[in-house]
Amino acid sequence: MRTYGFKEVYYEKAREAGVMFIRYEEFDRPELIRQDGELKVSLRDPVLRDQLIIDTDLLILSVATVPEPNNANLAQMLKVPLNSDKFFLEAHVKLRPVDFATEGVFVAGLAHSPKFIAEAIAQAKAAAGRASTIISKKAIEAEGIIAAVNEDICDGCGICKPICEYKAIEIVATEEDKKKAEINEALCKGCGACVGACPSGAMEQKGFKDNQLMALIDAALEETTALSI
Repeated sequence: MRTYGFKEVYYEKAREAGVMFIRYEEFDRPELIRQDGELKVSLRDPVLRDQLIIDTDLLILSVATVPEPNNANLAQMLKVPLNSDKFFLEAHVKLRPVDFATEGVFVAGLAHSPKFIAEAIAQAKAAAGRASTIISKKAIEAEGIIAAVNEDICDGCGICKPICEYKAIEIVATEEDKKKAEINEALCKGCGACVGACPSGAMEQKGFKDNQLMALIDAALEETTALSI
């Protein structure tokens, strides 16, 4: 039995009151059986190494907390991730516990994971506070160093789209029935992943374009040469 925080107190009180907790293996779970016209619980105790048959006066089965089946569709629409259990995954468990990597979308309550009511309320307040920092402003300052597309080179291959962590790239059709990548500047964080992945060199990062980088290298070489002389 594993508890956390002040919930350990409830476990201790239950033990003092005579409640018995029986361990079982995940691959060998308890079974509900009918014996002599009565419902009983059959399970193997790994400590005693014996099969137990427990008589019941009142049998209560706890309800499982499972994710919403449509979470995958909602995650795809909002461009936010899910964890291995199909609950929504926050950007960072400690630094950004109610944020997603996608800006302006927040998570709270059972959408995030199974939790107690007090935890859900606290997380909802945190999400509301984070949202207020955005909607309270008249304008949002976006990143200055972001990716840009050279449309003369881009052939719309789509390699950059799945690489973008922030879902800021879309492949759209042009008037000439061709495809090209399009950057959502509000979502782009300027990480440069798409620039490194682009096979045609059509992706560029503002402030770090090829000609700018080459100019920096040439200046550094000239300075090095001057110092050596």
